[in-house]
Amino acid sequence: MVILGLLGVILHHGSIGWRLTGSYFLIVVVGIGSVLFHATLQFEHQMWDEVPMVWTACYLFYVLLNEHGYRGPLYAIGITIYCALSTYVTSQSTGKIQFIMFQSSFGCVMWSCLWFVWKMYRATKSQEIVRLFHRGAQFLALALGVWLFDKNLCFVYEKFNLFNPQLHAWWHVLMCTSLHYFYVACGYQVALDEKPQICYFGHLIPYVRVDKNKKD
Repeated sequence: MVILGLLGVILHHGSIGWRLTGSYFLIVVVGIGSVLFHATLQFEHQMWDEVPMVWTACYLFYVLLNEHGYRGPLYAIGITIYCALSTYVTSQSTGKIQFIMFQSSFGCVMWSCLWFVWKMYRATKSQEIVRLFHRGAQFLALALGVWLFDKNLCFVYEKFNLFNPQLHAWWHVLMCTSLHYFYVACGYQVALDEKPQICYFGHLIPYVRVDKNKKD
C-alpha cells in the first residue's frame, strides 16, 4: 500500500493536482498504520490502521461531492464534523462496540462514495475508462470476498491442518489495487476538459497524464 500510494503521488503530481495526489497520500498513511498494527497487534497502532481509513473515505467523499456540484463551506464543515466524530467513536471504543463503530462510520461513507463513482461510470464514453472501472469493481468484489472468508471461516486452516494463505494481507493488496483503478478512472473523468491520457507505468500500472501544453 505504501509503495502504490507513493507511486500514485509521483505519477500524478503535476498532472491533475491535489485531487488525486491527496488520495494517494492518504493510502500511504493507511499503509504505514497497517504495517504498525500487524507488526505489533497493539490497539494504539490498530487505530493508525483504521482511523486513517475513515479519513480517506471522508476525503474521497468531499472530492466526489465537489466534482458533482455540491460545493460550499457547509459541505466541508459537515464532512469535517463527521470525520471528527467517527475518529472519536472509533478510537475511544473497545471490543464489539469498537468494531461496529468503525465498520458503520467507514462503510457509510465508502458506499456513498461508490454511488458517485457509479454515476461517473454511467457517464463514461471511453471504453478504455469503462474497462478501468470494471477492473476496479472486480478487485473490490474479490477483496470483499477474501475479507469475509478470512473473518468468518479462517478456522478451517487449523481444523483441517491447511496452509494459511494470510488472506487478510491479500485483502489489503486487493483493496488498494481496486482503489487505484477507481482513482485513475475517476481522475480521467474529472480532467476531461484538460484532454487527459491513460498511460502505463512499466506497461502494467495505469495512471492519468495531462499534457499542460496541449490543453487547447
